[in-house]
Amino acid sequence: MNTITRLPTHTLGYLGLIPFILSAFAISLEIRIFNTSALLIFVSYSAIILSFLSGVMWGNNLNHNESSTYRYALLLSNLFALLAWFSLLHSTSNYNWAIVALMLGFICIRITEIKFNSGHQDEYYQQLRNRLTTYVCGLHAVVFAIT
Repeated sequence: MNTITRLPTHTLGYLGLIPFILSAFAISLEIRIFNTSALLIFVSYSAIILSFLSGVMWGNNLNHNESSTYRYALLLSNLFALLAWFSLLHSTSNYNWAIVALMLGFICIRITEIKFNSGHQDEYYQQLRNRLTTYVCGLHAVVFAIT
């Protein structure tokens, strides 16, 4: 990844943490954001980002159809998107279940990316994804603990 690509990737990646952090902070203070439950904002944003990562994985694997393993990765990308959607649908009845399911989704999608895409991504991007996934999962654990 060249320097021109690294800066926006790095910047956008870390800016993407802001809604997680702000909603987790609002949850801890038991305040609403824009007259909406901070917990709903956290879960819905999490589902959107997990779906986005699923789409990225789909796109990355479309270009590498060398074997059935890449078709397996395409299938998994759809399963992760469905997990995000299902978590969002059931979040209002059980936020804790949704938080855990989404956190596991982030972990599983990262493991899948490493398995199927590590040869096609440079070390910088992989390290960035590892850090971002760690922060996101840590915030999910914090929100789970305080709800």
